[in-house]
Amino acid sequence: MRNAARIISQWGWVFLLFLLPLFMFPEGARGLALLVIPFLGLIRVFAGERLVPATPYNAALLLLIVMLGIGLLTSYDPSLSGPKAAGILVGVALFFATAESSRHTSLWGVVAAFLAIGVVMAIVGLFGSVWVPPFDFLNGARALLPGESPAMPGAVGGMINPNELAGVLGWVAPLAFACTIGMSRRLWRDNKFVVAALIVTTLLLSFVLVATSSRGGILALSTAIVIVLAFFIPLRWRLVLIIGFVIGLLIVVSYGRALLQQDLVGDTLGLNGRLEIWARALLVIEDFPVTGVGLNAFRRVVQVLYPLFEVSPDIDLAHAHNHLFQVALDLGLPGLVGYLALWFISAGLLWSTTANLKKRGATRHPYYSLVAGLSGSLAAGWMFGLFDVVALGSRPAFLWWLLLGMTASVHYAVRYSGEKLRHSHLQIGRFRLNSRARSLGSPTFSAPPENKA
Repeated sequence: MRNAARIISQWGWVFLLFLLPLFMFPEGARGLALLVIPFLGLIRVFAGERLVPATPYNAALLLLIVMLGIGLLTSYDPSLSGPKAAGILVGVALFFATAESSRHTSLWGVVAAFLAIGVVMAIVGLFGSVWVPPFDFLNGARALLPGESPAMPGAVGGMINPNELAGVLGWVAPLAFACTIGMSRRLWRDNKFVVAALIVTTLLLSFVLVATSSRGGILALSTAIVIVLAFFIPLRWRLVLIIGFVIGLLIVVSYGRALLQQDLVGDTLGLNGRLEIWARALLVIEDFPVTGVGLNAFRRVVQVLYPLFEVSPDIDLAHAHNHLFQVALDLGLPGLVGYLALWFISAGLLWSTTANLKKRGATRHPYYSLVAGLSGSLAAGWMFGLFDVVALGSRPAFLWWLLLGMTASVHYAVRYSGEKLRHSHLQIGRFRLNSRARSLGSPTFSAPPENKA
């Protein structure tokens, strides 16, 4: 029985992923899905493991969950806040399940599932979004579906918002890109199919993201690509890459001022609309600094207490179009502190993991590519969140929690698991040195003992 419990505990993240579709259905099905979270906790205890796995994120997550409970208690409409709260709880459970699983099994199963989910979302987006020129030819994809085009569950008007789709793909595309350029040479010898799959995945995700015409999404993807490339190019070229990116950005801004005023990220709000929304969000935060107004309540509160003039009241403002403002509105300033701590902890873990891999001469190890991809994906998420939001607790937000789980997992694998990493360039250098010594008739050089730290 204990062995069975350990197996269930190790694959808990898979059970949670399979239960995610239930959150698109009414409250009864969502409540049944939530019961799986304490069940998996009891399974971990029965297997002799900790109820809550120890991770660097635990203190920040505790603060976030406490504010989540306070937000539900103070919400004027629990039926409005409940689904978002359930989404956050499932995301936290998915994070812990991912972090715990990777300590016993390979992390690459999570990576493969993450990329596969991204591909599925890109394909669903192709059929479920309204495309604008020059990509309006993609609207013909819906004609390929049998019968009437089905409405997307939970989507406003039955269609997927292109900006939200861009934000979601911005989490996945950089990781696929990093794995493609960092692991293709190594994988080509053993499994050419995986290399082809990575290339197709990267191209598909990037194309669909660009096709959304989301300016914020494209800027986020561009930033992520620069960060990923910086991991793999020599140090002297990194400065050139950064300068070129900044110059290109300045050119786009200088020649697109009219576009920036009319359509900042590909929707009708534009920059002026966002500035007014941000001003109202600051007023709400000033009036409700500790508790916020409740999860998902800003869309109602702003129209009643803080009416807008530039934005039509017919537009449903699902969020504040800035992820920091949105968290403060949902969970108060203490919740914002916990949310920011998650970002800072992630940056610190990725920095520490990268430094450790470089110190051990393991820059050709697959973990190095994974760290590069996670860095790019999280940077894209942060950049996109400055102009738009995939809100905490929304249906696709579980991908962000998976990113945090993989960040904690790769840090543990590199720093604490005791796993021996390949010192590729050191080994190659020693081989060449000994080969040359033998060709000259000189004694070979013995390699110093490897540092197994």
